[in-house]
Amino acid sequence: MRVSVSLLAGFMLLAPVAAVASPVGLGTPATRDSSPVIEAAVKCGPHAHYVKGHRNKSGHYVKGRCVKNHR
Repeated sequence: MRVSVSLLAGFMLLAPVAAVASPVGLGTPATRDSSPVIEAAVKCGPHAHYVKGHRNKSGHYVKGRCVKNHR
């Protein structure tokens, strides 16, 4: 009886850990653009806007920055 109660208690303690440890998107491959970096909102000066970090045509990563507006 003690063994079954201790096994049941052990399974109950491990159940939340197993649910949290499983990845959310099973079967969906991670893309190159997904990164753990979060870009904060940036206040650019007048006549400028912020461009997020991205990959250019040759595949190199370009950091986010403020750029002038086109007229």
